[in-house]
Amino acid sequence: MELSIALGLALGLFVLGQWLTRRAAHRHRQTLNQLQCATLQRALELLPAVQKHRGLGAQTDIASVSQRNALARELDLLWLNWPGESLQLAPLHQDWPQLRRKPADFEAHCQMIEALLIVIEQLEDRLRLADQPQLQGLAAACHTLEDLARLRGLAVRAANYTRCPAGLKMQMHLLCQRLKHPAPPEPLRGLLLRLQDELIDAPQVRLAPNDCFALLSPPIEEHLQRLRMSFAKQIAL
Repeated sequence: MELSIALGLALGLFVLGQWLTRRAAHRHRQTLNQLQCATLQRALELLPAVQKHRGLGAQTDIASVSQRNALARELDLLWLNWPGESLQLAPLHQDWPQLRRKPADFEAHCQMIEALLIVIEQLEDRLRLADQPQLQGLAAACHTLEDLARLRGLAVRAANYTRCPAGLKMQMHLLCQRLKHPAPPEPLRGLLLRLQDELIDAPQVRLAPNDCFALLSPPIEEHLQRLRMSFAKQIAL
């Protein structure tokens, strides 16, 4: 009888231990998924902000410099408590202070943006494999956003010359070709044609840097709004 009671107690403790272990593991996964989801949302906020900071980097007028400085302060807050190391993600916040001091460094901005795109891909994959199987298309949409934003940044730089430099012309041609496939909305198509006629292929540049920034910002904002709405809808499912 005593042996049966002891075995029963042992079995009960074993079952209880297994249940507690599973419960702890479930809570850990939930906490991890919540952190990854919050980090993905933060990355989706950082991406357009860094892209905009890059686009403003080559502009020297008072209004653009003031806008860039205000944006830099917003980025300071966005980079606070970046959980890169805890989630085995790139510690990108460490590169921001130097980038902040060199707003005209186009390549350094591009490197940070490429690293952010990789982080977004990693987080989307992790969450899809965990409990968010409906997450899809975010990374691809972010790459399209970067094509638009990079074109803006290059156009702003090209507009500082009397004629578009060959290196910038080649990069912008490639981006325009990518953005034309599949067929873009009519406003974007017209915008790309204007950019080619008045900047990229023009014998003499007819657009100012702030014109280029203003011209390309609306389609970027429209694409960004669709991306944010898609993310919010997918997370809510």
